[in-house]
Amino acid sequence: MNMGGVERKIPFTIHKNIDSVPFISHASFDKTPREWVSIKFPNEDKYPDLAVAKFEAIRCWACGQCELSYMANFAMNCPTAAFPAYYRQAAYRGQGKHMTVLGLLQGFIEPSPELVHVAYFCNLCGNCTLQCSMGIGSDPVVSVMALRRTFVKLGLGPLPAHKRFAEYIKNYHNPYGEPHENRFAWMKKKIEKKKADIVYFAGCTAPYRTPEVCEATVNLLELANTDFTILNGDEWCCGSPLFMVGLWEEAKETLEHNISVIESLGVSRLITSCAGCFRQFHEGYKKLGISKPSFEVLHSSQLFAEYLNSGKLKPKSTPTDKVVTYHDPCHLGRHVGVFDEPREVLANIPGLKFIEFERTAHNAWCCGAGAGVMSGFPELARFAATERLKEAKGIGANYISSTCPFCELNLKRAEDVAKLGIEIGDILQLLEKSLR
Repeated sequence: MNMGGVERKIPFTIHKNIDSVPFISHASFDKTPREWVSIKFPNEDKYPDLAVAKFEAIRCWACGQCELSYMANFAMNCPTAAFPAYYRQAAYRGQGKHMTVLGLLQGFIEPSPELVHVAYFCNLCGNCTLQCSMGIGSDPVVSVMALRRTFVKLGLGPLPAHKRFAEYIKNYHNPYGEPHENRFAWMKKKIEKKKADIVYFAGCTAPYRTPEVCEATVNLLELANTDFTILNGDEWCCGSPLFMVGLWEEAKETLEHNISVIESLGVSRLITSCAGCFRQFHEGYKKLGISKPSFEVLHSSQLFAEYLNSGKLKPKSTPTDKVVTYHDPCHLGRHVGVFDEPREVLANIPGLKFIEFERTAHNAWCCGAGAGVMSGFPELARFAATERLKEAKGIGANYISSTCPFCELNLKRAEDVAKLGIEIGDILQLLEKSLR
C-alpha cells in the first residue's frame, strides 16, 4: 500500500496454538502488498472464494485497532473480540480473519472445525471495516464471507442451526418454521395484492415475532393515504439469513422470486421495516449476480421521514414519557449508510425526550443477533444485547427504539433476562402513537 509515497511492508506469520486455532505473531517479509498480490499462493485454485479476499487480507497490519471505535474516548466495538471466552484472542479479531485466509491460501493451516467456529462466531456488523477505513482500508468482512463460502463448498459449513433455518426457509419461506399462511395473520383487514405505487415487504421477523411493527407500518401508510399493496402468499423470506451464512445459491433463488413478483406489480418503490430485508434488496443482488431491480428500495423510516418533511404526516402528541435512545441496526446504518432519516422521524415527534448512545451512528455497538449468531451462538447474541442495554442505562435512557425487528427481538430477549427496566420498541410504533 502506498502511504504518502512510501510502500508499506506487511508483517505477518501464522502459527497454531494448542487448540489448533491460528493466532498472529509478527515477522517481516521483503515484499509490498502489491507484490504479494501478484504472487499466486499454492491453494488459490483450491479455495477460489478465499482468493477473492486475498488483497484485503494482505494489506492488514494486524494492529488490532479495528476492534475499537474512534470517538471522544476509545471503546470496544466488536462483540466477538469483547466476548469473555475469547476476549481479544487474535483469531476472533479482524486481523485474525485475514490471517486465516492467508494461512489457508498458503497452506500454513488446513480447514478444521476450529476455523469454522472462527468464521461463524461473528456478527458481520462491519464496525471493524469502518475503523480500518480510516487508516489502512482493509475489510475483514470480505475475509469472513470468503471463509464462510469456502467452508460451505467444502461441506464444513454452515452450522447445524443454520442448516435448520435454511430448511425452514425452503419449506415454509421463513427461518422460524412458522406456517407460510400465517405470515399476514396480524392484518386486521385484508389487503389485496394489486398494482400500486408502493409495495410493503413485511419480512419474516416482524410478522412472526413482532407483529406490532407491521401494524404500525400499515397504519402509517393508510394515514398518509398511500397507494400501496402487499404480496400476501407470494412473499418469501428475502434470503438475507441464507446470504450471511454463505448459502448464496439458496439466497439467490428466494431473492429472485421476490423481485420477479414485485416487478410484475409495476410498483415504483419497495419499503420494508426490516433492516436486513432492506439491505438484501438494496445490496444483495450485486453479490448474487442478479439484475438491479426496476423499483426503488427504501427503508420505512426513509419513506416516513419524507412524509413528515412534506406534511403528509403531522404528529400531535407525545407517545411516551420515557427517555428514548436510538439503536442503529448494522444492516441499515454501517452497511448502507442510512443514519439521518430514523433520527428525523424521532425529531418530528413532539415532546419526545431523546438522548444518543455513546456508541452511536457509524460507531454503534451491534445488537448481536445478525449473520447467523442468534441461532448459532445465542450466548454471543445475548452478551452483545445485554451490553447495549447496560449502555442505555448508563446514559439515562429507559426506552431503546430501533428500525430493525431482529435487533428489537434480541434486545427484548436480553432484557427479559437482565431486567434492567429498559423498554424496546420500533420508531414506527412511537410515530404511529404520536398521530393518535
